Amino acid sequence: MTPYWFRALVITLSNFALAATAISVLIGLAAPALTRRLERFSPASRAAWLFRLRVLPAACAAIWALGVALPIYLWFEPVDADEMFPRTLFVTAMAGGALLLRGAWRAAAAWRATGALVRDWQGRGRRLHDITAPIPVFAIDESFPTVAVVGCSRPVLFIAERVLRECTADEVRAMVLHECAHVTHRDNLKRFLMRACPDVLQRGSTLDRAWVSAAEQAADARAAGGDPGFALELAQALIRVARLAPHVNTVDVASAFYLGGSIEARVRQLVEPADTPPESSRPFSYVMAGSLVAAAAGAVVLAAPVIHHMMEAAVRILP
Repeated sequence: MTPYWFRALVITLSNFALAATAISVLIGLAAPALTRRLERFSPASRAAWLFRLRVLPAACAAIWALGVALPIYLWFEPVDADEMFPRTLFVTAMAGGALLLRGAWRAAAAWRATGALVRDWQGRGRRLHDITAPIPVFAIDESFPTVAVVGCSRPVLFIAERVLRECTADEVRAMVLHECAHVTHRDNLKRFLMRACPDVLQRGSTLDRAWVSAAEQAADARAAGGDPGFALELAQALIRVARLAPHVNTVDVASAFYLGGSIEARVRQLVEPADTPPESSRPFSYVMAGSLVAAAAGAVVLAAPVIHHMMEAAVRILP
């Protein structure tokens, strides 16, 4: 007789795998059109929506598996039931477990890489006390013109010595404000969560790149603060740092001012900011989200017997 807890685990993991795959397919099909539509939004709104799209499959799959499938199974299935699960369900459960393990592995690898990078750069860097910032600032001797915030819980800002030598004081101040905007937006935490989310169809990299571009433009806009003169300083700093870069930086665990590649979109956004629709009120958005969650929870409770019957029917027809 299969243990009750093991059957519950199989149900949970298999539901996670099926939900994650189905929603990933939908997001993958809709992502190009959605990304183009989001171009009309402000950089901050675009970055927020792209982040939600990226984590949506994993978040919805976890909510469905742990908040719907598992409670319904525990509610309706007797402990002493002698039920044989089909092999397909075990295979699907193994796929769900593999997705979770891969996400955990990616998250652990990113956490270790971030900690190692902070220890290395702090160990050979020098603390800068003359730069005003809400986080510690260190100067490091790097060939790449690094200006980056590293870390989620205790972020640290690192600036390459050559950037301090080659850039003016106003340009350095603009870059520091840009990196502080990343801290305010919690971009490193979002980057970590995206790495931890299972990517079923390997489509996440497209959304990741779109999110990075939007996040950088959002940080530029926040640093500029609507001041055309300061926006021009930030654009000049970006051009200068891009010219100093001998190659593309491979560090992908930090929010960096420049990692390589084209800077045309960011410079254009700073010099000629596009008109964007006003952003919706956050309290109103929270109320709407809370109302939808409450309505969905109520619907699940009312439909629990039907959902259980459908789950039973699906298990019976699987080979």
